[in-house]
Amino acid sequence: MLKKINPRKLIINTLIFGILPIIINIIVESLGNKALFGGFIKLFSDPFVFLCNTLIIACTLSVGALLRRYRYCWIVVVSLVWLLLGFANFLLLCNRVLPLTVHDMQLLDLLSAMIQKYLDPVSLALVSLLVVILMLLIIILFLRAPRPEGKADLRLPVIFILVIFGLTFGNLKLGTTLGFLDTRFPELPRAYTDNGFVYSFTLSMVDVGVSKVDGYSEKLIDSITEDFERTDKSQAKTPNIILLQLESFFDVNSLNNMEFSENPLPNFTRLAQENGSGLLTVPTIGAGTVNTEFEIVTGMRMSDFGAGEYPYKTVLRENTCESIANNLKDLGYSSHFIHNYKATFYGRHNVYANLGYDYYRPIEDMTGYSLTENGWPEDSVLTDYIAESLDTTDGPDMITAVSVQAHGNYSDVSDYEKHVTLTECENESMRSSYEYYVNQIYEVDAFVGELIDYLSERGEDTVIVIYGDHLPSLDFKDSDLDGRGIYQTDYLIWNNIGIDYEDRDISTYEVNSRILGSLNIKEGVINSCHQRYSDDENYFYYLQALEYDMLYGKKYAFGEKNPYEVTEMNKKKRTFEILSVSAKEENVFTVSGGDFTESTLVRVGAVIVPTVYIDENTLEFKSHSFDFSDHLSLWEDGVGSSDPYFPQQ
Repeated sequence: MLKKINPRKLIINTLIFGILPIIINIIVESLGNKALFGGFIKLFSDPFVFLCNTLIIACTLSVGALLRRYRYCWIVVVSLVWLLLGFANFLLLCNRVLPLTVHDMQLLDLLSAMIQKYLDPVSLALVSLLVVILMLLIIILFLRAPRPEGKADLRLPVIFILVIFGLTFGNLKLGTTLGFLDTRFPELPRAYTDNGFVYSFTLSMVDVGVSKVDGYSEKLIDSITEDFERTDKSQAKTPNIILLQLESFFDVNSLNNMEFSENPLPNFTRLAQENGSGLLTVPTIGAGTVNTEFEIVTGMRMSDFGAGEYPYKTVLRENTCESIANNLKDLGYSSHFIHNYKATFYGRHNVYANLGYDYYRPIEDMTGYSLTENGWPEDSVLTDYIAESLDTTDGPDMITAVSVQAHGNYSDVSDYEKHVTLTECENESMRSSYEYYVNQIYEVDAFVGELIDYLSERGEDTVIVIYGDHLPSLDFKDSDLDGRGIYQTDYLIWNNIGIDYEDRDISTYEVNSRILGSLNIKEGVINSCHQRYSDDENYFYYLQALEYDMLYGKKYAFGEKNPYEVTEMNKKKRTFEILSVSAKEENVFTVSGGDFTESTLVRVGAVIVPTVYIDENTLEFKSHSFDFSDHLSLWEDGVGSSDPYFPQQ
C-alpha cells in the first residue's frame, strides 16, 4: 500500500512543483521580452504556450522527487539554471538581436572576447560576484542536507514524475499538431517571442541538422541530379572572384527614423546605381555572421538546419562539404579566406580547410592595422591582403573576405572622428549609438571605394560581390525601414569583364550560384540545383534533399563517396626572416627582420621566450640564458614558422 499523504509535504510539493515553475517562467519571459511584466502578459495573452513552457520547467524540477537527501539541492540548482539561462538571454538581447540557443554554448571559446566587448568592468564584477554567491549557496545546501530516516518508497515520486512528463508531452504534441507551437524557426527572435523562451531553448537542443525529406532515396537523388551538367571549360569565364562580406552593413538611407548631415555611403550608393544591385535576404539579424557566410560559401539554406544552429560549430567541424572554393578547383582557381579578426573565431581555422580553401589570413597574420574605439580592427587593412592574395598565386583567385569594423557594441563611445552627424533622430536615447555606428560604416564605405579603385587600376578580370551580413544590433524594426524588412541588407556586383548584372532582390544562398552561372560554371551539386530548379515549384524540397544527402545521408549524389578532402590550408604566404640579433640591455635582446606580427614569438633553442612585438620589423625578447651561440627561430599559432637562425654566423 502507498503511504498516507502528509498534508505538510503536500503543500510543500505543490509550492515546489506547481507554483515555482510558474514563477520561474514569469521571470524568464519578462527577461526575454525585456519588460518588467512581460511574463504576466504572456500568461494572459497566450495561456496555452505559457502552460507548455511551465510544464517543461516542471519536468526538470520533478526529477528531484526521486532524491530524498538532495531534493532541495536539485530544486535550487535547476531553478538557478533556468534563471541564469533567462538572464543570459536577456544580456544577449541587450547586445544583439538573436536570443540564446543551446548552440551558443558551443561558442564558449569566444566567451572571454565577448565579455570584454559587451560588459563594462562594473557589470562584469557584479556578474562574477553573483556567480560566486550562487556557487556558495549550492555548496552550503549540499553540505547541510539532512540524512533521511527510514527506507525510501519511490512509488509516489515515480507516479508523480510520469504524470508530469505525460502532461508535458501531451500538451506539446497537441500544441505542435494544432499550430500553437512552431517546430521550425525561420526567424529566431520572432519564434522565441511566439513560442516562449523555455520551449524554444529546449527545441534548440534537439533540433540539429537538416531533416530527412519525405521520400528520400537513391532514386529521388538521381532524379534530381540527372539533368545536371559539367562545366564546358571552353565556354567558362575565369576572372578573379571576390566575395566581400561587410559586418553589420546596410543602406542606412532606407531608415525613416533619422536623417544625416550627408550621405554616409557615397561610394556604395554610386556603385549600386552603376552596377547590378538589390536587397539581400539574410538568415540572421544583429549577430550570427558565420551563418550568412555559410549560405554564401555553400549555397545551402540555414532555414533547413536546426533552430539557432551554427553549422561551423556542428556538422562542418569534422566534415568536408561542397563550397564555391571546391567547385572552382578544377578550373585552376586558388582560394583564399581573409578575415581581420581571430583565426579561431567560430572555428574558422578548421572549417575553411573542410570547405576546401587553400589559404587563410586572420588578424594574427596581419600588420599595420588600427583599432576602432570599441576595439575592432578597421577594415581598410583588407585591401592590402586582397592585393597580396592576387599577387602571390598563379591563375585566377577566389577570395572570401569578411570584415569586422562595424561590429557592436555601439554604446558608450564618444571620443571618435565624426564624419557624419544625425540631423534628426526620433529615438534620442539611441542617438549616440546610431551616430557611432553610422560613422563606422562611413569608414567602411570609404574602404569599399578604395578597393574598387585598386581593382580598376589593377586591370585583371574581376567580379566582386559586396554585401552586408546582417543589420546591426540596434533594435531596428520593420517599421523603421522603407521598402524592406529587418532580414534584408544590400548587395552589389561590380565587374570589369562586361557582364551586365540586372538589379534583383535575392537571398544569400543564391549569391554564389548566380555568379558562377553568369560565368558558365556549372560545377557542384548545390550550385547546379540553384541553376536548374530556382523557378521550379519543388525547388526548396530538392535543395533540402541534396543538403541532407550530402551532409547526413548516404551521399547518393556523389556515388556514395564524399569527393571533398580536407585541404592543407596554408596560413602563411609570407616568409619570416631574422636578419640580426643585438643586445638591448641585460637579458633583453632585439631581433631585426621582416614580416613579424603581434602573434610572433621567439624561440631560443627549443624554448619559447617572452616576446614583445615592436613593429613588423622588430621584436624584443627576454632570456636569462641566451648567448650568441644559441640558435633562434620564430613561432606562431603553435607552429614553428621559420628556419633556425644562428646569431654567431
